[in-house]
Amino acid sequence: MNARKFVAATSREALQMVKQALGAEALILSNRAVPAGVEITALPPQDMPQRTCAPAPREHPGPDHAAGPSHASASGGARVQAFRPPHVDPENVIRGPQRKESGGTRPQGGRHDQASVAPPPADETAVMTELKAMRGLFESHLAALSWSDSARRSPLRMKFTRLMLGAGFSPALARRVLPKMPDDYGEEQGWKWLVEVLARNVPVVPREDNLVSRGGVYAIVGPTGVGKTTTTAKLAARCVVRFGADKLALLTTDGYRIGAQDQLRTYGRILGVPVHVIQDEASLTGAIASLRDKHLVLIDTVGMGQRDVRVIEQVSMLANAGAGRVLVLNSTAHGETIEEVIQAFRTRDLSGCILSKSDEAVRMGIALDAVLRHRLPVHFVANGQRVPEDLHEPNAKYLVHRALKAPAPAEPFRLADDEFPLVIAPGNMPESPRESANA
Repeated sequence: MNARKFVAATSREALQMVKQALGAEALILSNRAVPAGVEITALPPQDMPQRTCAPAPREHPGPDHAAGPSHASASGGARVQAFRPPHVDPENVIRGPQRKESGGTRPQGGRHDQASVAPPPADETAVMTELKAMRGLFESHLAALSWSDSARRSPLRMKFTRLMLGAGFSPALARRVLPKMPDDYGEEQGWKWLVEVLARNVPVVPREDNLVSRGGVYAIVGPTGVGKTTTTAKLAARCVVRFGADKLALLTTDGYRIGAQDQLRTYGRILGVPVHVIQDEASLTGAIASLRDKHLVLIDTVGMGQRDVRVIEQVSMLANAGAGRVLVLNSTAHGETIEEVIQAFRTRDLSGCILSKSDEAVRMGIALDAVLRHRLPVHFVANGQRVPEDLHEPNAKYLVHRALKAPAPAEPFRLADDEFPLVIAPGNMPESPRESANA
């Protein structure tokens, strides 16, 4: 085997050297502390053994062979006994053991359970699975060492990493932002720096440029239950107050939900604006062409789950008719859900988004993280059901302050100190200051 050794100041740097020299599939054989830092011994993927176990002999082994992990074969070589996972009672995995498991009966004399003594030979797939499992253990161990090393060298940066993750921001954003924090900052300076950096990068739309001020044709889109119809009514009320009812048109494509059209018509009657029902792309194109004299045309669309195949059809219909799209994002949704929603609804360029249900969100950092990473302009923030009061122009610094001041995660979701490295590893460690300087 062509095993190679790599020495670096930290375990993370040594692991990076391994990946650069041998590739991401290299097998980590060992790691140890040396005077210069950390030494890792690794094996190139092409040198990994294709089979580490010799075929099992056909004759029945004696009872004394069951005691050791390996024994000599007929040719004199060593045969490694295949890994046998311990027995686990699935009913006790979460609530803990509540009864003693009955132990197996020891073989008496020369009689024994052949299946428990001589397991079937391991094939190449099983061997590679075990090697990958070993590699995962090594990488997790190295990540923990690297986390401890980073925390020791920059405890303030690690404290703010914890703060961002607890506020709902993703590890990806924390890795991008925090390495750029100056090393000589104290806690108060670091806090101000973090708030300023995040607020400066939240893509809020200024008042004079939001969709109500600019005008045009906009479809309010998003999954079911995010508040599209109520948001449409709030936007309509803002437009009527500023430009008058004769400068607004309301359309709806929502013919699926019972009472959906009635709800929008009720708002329309209050505002003095008629509501036009759209059936297909042709009627949408015709309606938009006939409403060119309006300052703002709002289209309330039917809600669709982000995995619904009809989303693509809806996006295509709106784009072909010349309507811009504004995505309503539920601030209470999980990060993975918001990520899927954005990916599904931005197949063509979006005009921006509106953050709904911010009054119900425990952690605004989840939604802010998505708009930060996707550079999705925020037109408005909604925080209730009242029309039109509960719709506000976004204030980036306020949103960041609120996100970072979120309460600590509830006990079931709180990470222990020894669990925290698992969130950012493997391959997810925060960048070092030297690496971020080249970003």
